[in-house]
Amino acid sequence: MRKILSLAFPLIISQLIAMALVLTDVWMMSRLSMSALAAGGLGAAIFSFVFIVASSTVGCVANLVAIAYGQRVARPEFGNQQIRYAIKGAVLLAVILSALLVSCFSFAPHLLRVAQQPEQVIAPAMQYVNALKWTMLPALLLLILRGLTSAFGNVRSILVMSVANILLNIPISYLLAFKFNLGLSGLGAGTALSSLIVMLGYGYWVFNRAEFTEFAPWKNLNEYSLSLVTPLLAMGLPIGIAALLEHGLIYGGTLMAGTVGVAALALHQILLQCLSFTWNINFGFSQAAAILVGQDYGAENYSGIRQTAMRSFAITTVISIVLAGGFILWPEFIAAIFNLDGQLTELLTSVLWVVALAFVVDAWQLLAINLLRGMKIVLAPTVMTAIGYWAFGIPAAWLLLKQYQLGGIWAGIGIGLAVTGILLLAQLIVSIKKQMLQPLPA
Repeated sequence: MRKILSLAFPLIISQLIAMALVLTDVWMMSRLSMSALAAGGLGAAIFSFVFIVASSTVGCVANLVAIAYGQRVARPEFGNQQIRYAIKGAVLLAVILSALLVSCFSFAPHLLRVAQQPEQVIAPAMQYVNALKWTMLPALLLLILRGLTSAFGNVRSILVMSVANILLNIPISYLLAFKFNLGLSGLGAGTALSSLIVMLGYGYWVFNRAEFTEFAPWKNLNEYSLSLVTPLLAMGLPIGIAALLEHGLIYGGTLMAGTVGVAALALHQILLQCLSFTWNINFGFSQAAAILVGQDYGAENYSGIRQTAMRSFAITTVISIVLAGGFILWPEFIAAIFNLDGQLTELLTSVLWVVALAFVVDAWQLLAINLLRGMKIVLAPTVMTAIGYWAFGIPAAWLLLKQYQLGGIWAGIGIGLAVTGILLLAQLIVSIKKQMLQPLPA
């Protein structure tokens, strides 16, 4: 238990700091105007939907490095070689995906019109996106660095890196948005610039340490090959598809909220921040648990996998129940943060309890899918997310929208998360039982 918590706590804090970056952008958007909040939130949804493809695919380097770290116990040289291959493959993939996906944003305005979004928010949304898109490559490279250091248990450096990022991002974004009157473009440019600075600084620190020097991507250049991308794609593409399906559920709700009106769309962004707050806590914890599972999987310690799974589920259930209770009891605090008027506060209060009920099942599905990834099980979870999110969540949100509007959208999202969580839990139980039947290593 102590091992999970010691690894999880810095990762959770770093996730909350990363979430605070988004939250401060949303807060600054609300200070520009209510229409800027709606447009900026829509732009953030567009960027996130595209970025999730790259980040999920490249981000699985953490699982590969954790497994290789476990393999070092019996075969040190082989394990180190696999870590070098994983890092180089991830860097190569990050560059390729950044070049391809940045160009995809040019199609966004047409798609937003097809999705019947308010015309007055499309142009400012794209101003934000066109500045924010340049954070793609620095953010992916930071994911690779984070995957390496977290697999080695050096999670405090991730916490320091996250703090540095927010200390740079807030003043730079504020200056560009308000002092230089760049508005939403300034907020996006501030995020991109701070990400680049932090990536360069963190990379310099990481590869100047003795334990990581061997894995610097500019060393042993003869090892570079397109074949290094194959393990990342084999594991990362199903993860990316699963993430797209989840974000399709969440941001499909954003498009539905846009059909209700600008006020509903703006309030939906705030509700997304509430869900994002708990998601980041649970994701940080899930990362820690997945790293431990990956290390045990590489070392063929299957009893350790079972213990980590049981303990992590107990902890994450308690955390999510406490968080849900806090949101239900104090909705006025959320309204005050975003400076909502009386009518929007009343609407927020009426919907927030629906969002809070989704916290527990969201935590379960997030933890289950990360533990499965730690054992390199990715195809079956992707099928289950497709069933849960798209066969149940999206149709439920669309049907409930007609009668309950924004509340119905979030009820549908909760149904999708609940079905997915149940399916993934069943898959995890079956997978662990199969691992326990494996013969012990000689």
